[in-house]
Amino acid sequence: MKSTKKLFDLTDKVAIITGSSKGIGLGIASAFAEYGAHVVISSRSQDSVDIAAKELSQKGYSIMPQACHVADEIQQENLVNKTLDKFGGIDILVNNAGVTLAGKPGEIPLNDWRWIVDINLMGVVYGVETFVPLIQAHKEGGHIINTASMAGHLAAPAMSPYNATKFAVVGYS
Repeated sequence: MKSTKKLFDLTDKVAIITGSSKGIGLGIASAFAEYGAHVVISSRSQDSVDIAAKELSQKGYSIMPQACHVADEIQQENLVNKTLDKFGGIDILVNNAGVTLAGKPGEIPLNDWRWIVDINLMGVVYGVETFVPLIQAHKEGGHIINTASMAGHLAAPAMSPYNATKFAVVGYS
């Protein structure tokens, strides 16, 4: 006999998931929604979050699309404020947005370093620093999930910028 009991019940919890218009982030968004959460799908492109939100909304899930470039702390604050306006609270933050950049030391332009550090590391920092005070203020707890990768534990050759940012996310977490 198949059980209908869910392992997790996220009914009426509110989750913001960055980098969730495709790939792993969209998979996380879909799973959270399936378990009852109101999900904010976020990515840099409004078009991409609208497409992802439409796909999940057609399944009857509670989805809010919101463009946000995680490397911009003002956009992160706007993401939180718009989520609060719509749902009244936030219970879960999944810092999933990330980019990759390959290259060997001495061959990578500093602007490329800034780009990957701003998204992969500072995007996580901005999210955490914005979200933690909310958790503390409502005193109901919450969860922060920071996506790194195996590159945060084991460095891959010619991936210095990516390795560095993912090691930093693991250390910060």
